[in-house]
Amino acid sequence: MKIWQLVFDVDNYDNLLPAEGCSVEELQSYDGRAHIEEWEPIGVERMYPEKRLELGDAPGFSYFPVFSNKALDVLLPLIRDHVEVLPLDFAETPLFGINVTTVLDAIDYEKSRYRTFRDGKRIMAFQKYAFRTNVIEGVHIFKISDEKVRRAFVSEQFKNLVDDYSLKGFNLRLVWNSDE
Repeated sequence: MKIWQLVFDVDNYDNLLPAEGCSVEELQSYDGRAHIEEWEPIGVERMYPEKRLELGDAPGFSYFPVFSNKALDVLLPLIRDHVEVLPLDFAETPLFGINVTTVLDAIDYEKSRYRTFRDGKRIMAFQKYAFRTNVIEGVHIFKISDEKVRRAFVSEQFKNLVDDYSLKGFNLRLVWNSDE
């Protein structure tokens, strides 16, 4: 089993910014909590329009993953039970925020390497992830309880769909292989 961290190709594709500023509190609210009931589409715009870069199927955005219609059509059947699809307000093309609502206590702490804050309890940063397979089995997108407001993790099946359908803008980073 392999797990990738959901990262986006910000060097070859344009990214997005909120059209109006968002607060730190808003950013931190994408920690597994549902937003669909009170959702009002966020206006987004290109980060570097002057560079004239292609947008891609997964334009980078600091709050949550963003997918194009194509990426949504390909990936939603796999991740439907673990996300909310939040329409965004973007003039050029339909785009959707992907709010990951599945947060798992999935880390195998004995096999992981990480630094803690001075209190010795809270994790500051992971140098190496190791996951408990019985917790992540069959889950294709998730966050971990130690990093609820950081990047999501995805399964091998997710990565295979990205590759098979040539989805642009994904830059998935392998963070764990159960065979190693």
